Parts: sequence; structure tokens; C-alpha cells
Amino acid sequence: MAYDTKNIRNAVLLGHPGCGKTTFAETMLFETGAISRRGTVQEKNTVSDYTDLEQERGNSIYATLMHDDWRGNKINVLDTPGFDDFVGEVVSSLKVSATALMLLNAKSGVEVGTELL
Repeated sequence: MAYDTKNIRNAVLLGHPGCGKTTFAETMLFETGAISRRGTVQEKNTVSDYTDLEQERGNSIYATLMHDDWRGNKINVLDTPGFDDFVGEVVSSLKVSATALMLLNAKSGVEVGTELL
């Protein structure tokens, strides 16, 4: 399906490690029907963390672009790593997006590195 540029939205998921960015992305894809089964980081079967190293470590290393159609709009979502070691992936993702969603762990709140984002 071809989209008019006015119907394309780009969003970056930001947050500290383990706050739920990948889980949020997986849920979004599942709820909109883009995938038929929601994967989990623990089961190592998420759309976003697909490399062997990411699955072995249990966290994102690379920014991953996912997309979906929602109400006639193309929604591009970039799931970014939470560890400061991979901040280059976050910065490059922010350059191509007009929207950022900051996710925080409700139990632990703001953690190291969150203020920098």
C-alpha cells in the first residue's frame, strides 16, 4: 500500500534498560494485527530483538524499525536500546523521527541515563 507523506508517522521508543520498550512495541504490533502472537524478551522471540547477540543478552543492541497500518496511517516505530553504550543508535533514530515516547519503569522511576535522553 502506498501512503501519502501526510499519513506517515515516525516515533522513537526511549527509556532506560528493561523499562519495557521492546514489550511495548511487541504489544503494539500484536494489538493492531501486524503479528498473530506476541513474543517476549524472556522467550527470545520478539520482532525487535532478532539478532543472536540481542537474544543472548536479553536486551536491545540495535535500533529496530517496525511499521504498521493504523486507521489509514503508516506508523513507523523505532525500538531503541536502553544502555548508554548504544546511545548512537538512539541519536540516529531521533534524527528521523518527529515523535519520541519515553517509557519509564513505574516501580523504579527515572534511572541512570534517562535524563540524558
